[in-house]
Amino acid sequence: MAYKRALWKSGLTYEQTCEHCRTVIRYTDDRLDFRPWYPDGFVYCPQCKSPVRHNEVYAINPPATQTVVDLTGSATPSASQAVTPVGGARFCPQCGNAFQETDKFCAKCGTKRG
Repeated sequence: MAYKRALWKSGLTYEQTCEHCRTVIRYTDDRLDFRPWYPDGFVYCPQCKSPVRHNEVYAINPPATQTVVDLTGSATPSASQAVTPVGGARFCPQCGNAFQETDKFCAKCGTKRG
């Protein structure tokens, strides 16, 4: 059975940045399209029309079953805390692997951290 990811919808919202034009794209998984070279799905950038690979790590709202505790003392995190920690991107633009705070390259595919 091809594209098992196409058979279920999580109801989550995802956000990532197009690596070509740097447009921030926010989408839900019902907008995903699938090809053999994008088995987890992709969306087209609305600005430059480039395909942007989907990965579950780009979810910006947690499932309702998770408890989220803010330990910073503020009611909502600032935009810099929520999107990009000190040192650059949170995830590899090539494979979607999460960066550790001290990584300079992706541990999975070797792409230089932006």
